[in-house]
Amino acid sequence: MKKFWPLAGLLLSLLIFPAFAEVQVSVSPASVRAGDYVDVSVSASREGAQGVIYSLSAGGETIFKGELTDHWTAAFRPRTEADHVLTVTVVYGKKDTESASVTVPVSGAAPVQEGPDVVYQQKDGWWKNKKYAIRSVQKAGCALFTLSHALQRMGMTGEDLLPDALARTYKAFYVEGRGTANESFLRKAGETYGFSTLPDLITSPDTIVSCLKRGDFFSFMIVTGHIALADRISESGDMVHIVDSAAGATYERIKGESPWIQLEDGTFAAAKTPEEMPGLRWYFETGEYGGAEYWLPLSYCAGQGMRLIRPAWLTLSDGAEDPVPVSVDYFGSLIAKVILNGESVRVPVTQLQWNCIGSDQPLIALVTRNGDAQFSDGDGKPVAGYNKIRYGTLLPVLEVQEDRVYVAWKDTFGYLSRKSVELLPAGETAFLTGQIAVNGKTTVASTVRVRREPKGKSKIMAEWKAGTPVAVVQEENDYLLVEGKGLRGWIEKKYFLADGGESNGQTVDERE
Repeated sequence: MKKFWPLAGLLLSLLIFPAFAEVQVSVSPASVRAGDYVDVSVSASREGAQGVIYSLSAGGETIFKGELTDHWTAAFRPRTEADHVLTVTVVYGKKDTESASVTVPVSGAAPVQEGPDVVYQQKDGWWKNKKYAIRSVQKAGCALFTLSHALQRMGMTGEDLLPDALARTYKAFYVEGRGTANESFLRKAGETYGFSTLPDLITSPDTIVSCLKRGDFFSFMIVTGHIALADRISESGDMVHIVDSAAGATYERIKGESPWIQLEDGTFAAAKTPEEMPGLRWYFETGEYGGAEYWLPLSYCAGQGMRLIRPAWLTLSDGAEDPVPVSVDYFGSLIAKVILNGESVRVPVTQLQWNCIGSDQPLIALVTRNGDAQFSDGDGKPVAGYNKIRYGTLLPVLEVQEDRVYVAWKDTFGYLSRKSVELLPAGETAFLTGQIAVNGKTTVASTVRVRREPKGKSKIMAEWKAGTPVAVVQEENDYLLVEGKGLRGWIEKKYFLADGGESNGQTVDERE
């Protein structure tokens, strides 16, 4: 998808020189379709001009009648196929004005704006009649534009990704006086589009950098009352790239900072005013600036708190078909239980793929700390509701750092100390599977104790029902080290029933 930046100097312009005045109006492009961006430049005939007034009509009906502004360059986006008449009035004094009009034929329709590089212009006038609950997408849709930007940068396509379509689907998440309830909105949308988010904002600079390097996105309140997208980190690791549907709102409300632009030599320079932002359009119909891409310091973004949008990080493939995204129920080093198309299935870990930063192969973290392991966020603070992980738990590792590992657990992500875990390679090709059994039966209402060590008096870690599927890691005397339900521990051999030819341990038992 093309970015619709100003094309002055590159496209043919229409210059109007009215007989009654010397006001000059330049309009581009020469051939305009509904949905195109039309750039306007006005030059006064003499010194002393106080400003200019823009007015626009189509088909004999007034679309817009403006007020005095000091913007001598502006833009509009026609929504209908008709001859549009643009009138500009240069004001020198209360009764001293000069006007010029130009007819802009609008024929045909521009392609729908979409694609991995799209930058929507929330304030271009196109969205003012697109409803979002009791408001319009133009007025209150910044979270919608942000999600649309993110989904399309994930490679998704389709009309359902467009901001106005998202507004229809998720109108229940609009809250009057607040805008979009972003966390619950993203959670619901994630169910449809296969991404995950977190209940808490991320404020750790290190975590933000790791996430962006991984390919994650952030939908965050860049300034009070306005949400934008963060989609990558600079090579220097201290600047965050922003996709903002309404950069004017950011300029108006940002405190102690300003957007930055990247120069040709790779360095960054502050764009302290909208006029210093290359390609940023001002729309006379709304009196506001449109969307833009720029950079902000990592420290500023972290201080705002950032809400994660994590594309599907785990995929399943048996080698015969393309990988498909799955979510985790529980993990092991041999067998994992995942959610595939809404259904639970146990699969060999060798059929799962995920990226483990800092390692040349996927890894599993086995909690080995005596007592529960501390599960923390990037700042070292306990994750609310998830602060302890018990001994023997198995977790997929997404990143290995010098003194900690970043893991997935339940429906969230966080850090464990390297001292609290043993890192295991993911999966073996041959291993024994079976079920917990009592007196050779898997359907009785009995439980079996799972212990830390292969001893009868060892600490009990859990109790599993008969019928629970397990995979065998090793054998020692009368005990088996097994994995089941995301936990590794010891059971007595007599409580294990190996799978037969018709039951290979890959189907979830209802008793699990």
